[in-house]
Amino acid sequence: MVVFADRAIVLQAKSKKLTLAARKGNDKALKDDFKKAIQHSYDQALLCAKLLEDDSYQLRDASLNQLSISRTFKEIYPFCIVSDHYPALTFQARQFLRYQQVGNILPPFVMDIFLLDVMAEMLQTPLQFLNNINRRVLYSESLMVTSELSALSYHLKNNLWLDEEYTHIALTEDIAVDLDIAMMARRGGAPGKKTPEGILTQLKDTTVGNLIAQIESLEDPGTISLGFMLLSLSGETVHKLNEGIDTISRLSRQDGKPHNLSLVFGTGDSGITIHCNSIPTSTAEAQLGTHCLSKKHTQKAANWFGICLEPYTQELRFAMALEYEWEPSVQMDKLVKSLPKPRRKKKKANRGKGFGEAITQKRRRKK
Repeated sequence: MVVFADRAIVLQAKSKKLTLAARKGNDKALKDDFKKAIQHSYDQALLCAKLLEDDSYQLRDASLNQLSISRTFKEIYPFCIVSDHYPALTFQARQFLRYQQVGNILPPFVMDIFLLDVMAEMLQTPLQFLNNINRRVLYSESLMVTSELSALSYHLKNNLWLDEEYTHIALTEDIAVDLDIAMMARRGGAPGKKTPEGILTQLKDTTVGNLIAQIESLEDPGTISLGFMLLSLSGETVHKLNEGIDTISRLSRQDGKPHNLSLVFGTGDSGITIHCNSIPTSTAEAQLGTHCLSKKHTQKAANWFGICLEPYTQELRFAMALEYEWEPSVQMDKLVKSLPKPRRKKKKANRGKGFGEAITQKRRRKK
């Protein structure tokens, strides 16, 4: 088990390997091997995930010391790992694995140990690692890949975010070329870029990139979803956000007054408000909270995030996340009407698909 803030990974590995009969294509042997290596692994991982949140059970480590950790998780990711090279693993998992999404326990991520090694090599921060897992398991039914390395490579280059207009996406194996080069450069000293161009390079040394790094250092449950949201932004939106934060920081330094920026994402289901000021934290938290509540209600958004930055250093003072479904409220209607109107319109921003293009096939939803 690995825990970061309010996210947890439950990793289950079995010693069962693919037998010679299964490798030769024997259907009965193939299904039997899969059941023992993957299905049993998932069933045990699911059981452990359920028990994590059951306070009637104790959590103890290998030395039987009791673990004193929060038992409330926003998301739990079951990992099913095999220890040998299993070329048809992704395809078989899609065809044979029986799983269920129970509450906050997400669909399983089935992989071999070699994929996990590559993921840990390329995604070396907890937020980046969790963000990739989150995107991959949520698209377990709509993403078609021959190898999980293709999905990882696509994520590194383009950000694994599917627009609602796509029902299915198929990734070919040639997409993994950049990832292959990067791993050979890192492990074997071969010539080539050690980091594929994309999400790991676009955000480097940017205002948003520095903000994400600060969010990671907090390991605060309230900011992990905010980090996921920032990592999902398109390249164009990141550029707008960089400019916007730099602008309000400059204005606050010049006149010593608070300044803010609000962006609405996509169809308006989520957004963010950024305050830049040096006022006392208690006052700043109250102001930002009221601002976020009003924006969320006005936009009828399911999620709204708030950030307060120090004007001179752009250091993250605090952050908040309002994650709950919008509901009509007479009290909120009165609050919104009583607040001063903004002098500038909110900016609209895009999520995903902003760092490049890949070979994809799409199918429009049937009307």
